Amino acid sequence: MKEKECTCPIFRALKKKGLRWNPETGVIEVNRLWRARLGEIYFFINSNGELYPEKELNNKIDNMRWKIGNYFSTENEAQKYADEFKRILQGRTLDKEE
Repeated sequence: MKEKECTCPIFRALKKKGLRWNPETGVIEVNRLWRARLGEIYFFINSNGELYPEKELNNKIDNMRWKIGNYFSTENEAQKYADEFKRILQGRTLDKEE
């Protein structure tokens, strides 16, 4: 499900600066990475570079994927990172820095 674009200019300005207003606390805070709600679908990249949808269960595996950044809201976003990851591995630039 696609997130709606905010129509409030103040909230859009905050978002551009990486901030958000938390209506529960009334505090402006640093924008956190997107995380699916319990039962919603997110995508991750497996060790073969393939994309998989997964249902958020808030278990150890979901938490680990979210913490390391292997956690995406859309298949297109996941594919973009999978392609870049493959490009980096194929270039093997870290081996050349020795």
